[in-house]
Amino acid sequence: MDIVIIGTGNVAHCFGQLLKLHGHQIKQVVGRNAEHTRELAEMLNASFTIDLMDINMEADVYLLAVSDAAIPEMNDQLRLGKRIVAHTAGAVPLSAISRISVNTGVLYPLQSIRKELKNYPPIPIMLEAGNDDVLKRLQAVAGSLASRITIADSDQRLKYHLTAVLCNNFTNHLFAEAKAYCDREQLDFSLLQPIIKETFDRLERYAPETVQTGPALRNDETTMALHRTLLAGNEQLKRVYEVMSEAIYRFHKK
Repeated sequence: MDIVIIGTGNVAHCFGQLLKLHGHQIKQVVGRNAEHTRELAEMLNASFTIDLMDINMEADVYLLAVSDAAIPEMNDQLRLGKRIVAHTAGAVPLSAISRISVNTGVLYPLQSIRKELKNYPPIPIMLEAGNDDVLKRLQAVAGSLASRITIADSDQRLKYHLTAVLCNNFTNHLFAEAKAYCDREQLDFSLLQPIIKETFDRLERYAPETVQTGPALRNDETTMALHRTLLAGNEQLKRVYEVMSEAIYRFHKK
C-alpha cells in the first residue's frame, strides 16, 4: 500500500522501516522539524513536507505517529475527508481524531520502541477501527509490523497502556535507581545483571505471583529495617522501598 507517515519519532522510524521492508511504499513523511523530517524521508525513499497543506492526498493509509499531546492539534488542523487515518497512541481514544476523517482507526504498538535499535523486538499490535473496511485495511498494515494482532477498544487499550507503564517504565526506573545507588556506594551494577535476566526469563515459564521472593514476602522485618537504614539518606528511594514492600506483603497475604 501507499502510506503517508505523520511524525518523525521512534514509532515513525520503526513503522516506516518495517513497512518499507515488507513491500509497502512510504509516499511521504510529514513533520515539524525540517532536518528530522528530511532524514527520515531519505531513509524511506519518500518525499517530505513540514506543511500540512502540502500533504500527499493519494495514499491508502495515513499513520499519525505523533506524541499524545500533538493529536488534538492534528485533529484541529488536518483534514483527510474519507481517507483512512490511524493514530498510534495507547492512551488516546479513537474519537480524538474524529475530525480528521470519517474513516479512522488506531494502530498501537504494545512495545517499547527506540529508533536507535538495529533490530526491533517483537511488536504486538492493538487495532481499533471506526468501521469494518478500515479494520480490514489496518489489519493488512499491521501484518507487516506485528508479532501478534489484537482487536482492542479505547478503554481496553488504555488499560493495556497502564499495565505497560507498570511493567516497563516503572521497572526500568527501579533499575536506574539501583544503578545510581551502586554508583554512589562504589558497587558494581553489572553483578546484578544475572538476577535481572533471571527475573524476566522466568516470566516465560511461570506466573509472576508464583515466583515472588524477598524479605517483604516473608515479612522479614529485621532485614527490611537494615535496608531502611541504608536508605536513610535517600528519602525518595526509601519511600519507594516501603511502598513496594507493603504492596508485596499485602498482595500475597490476601
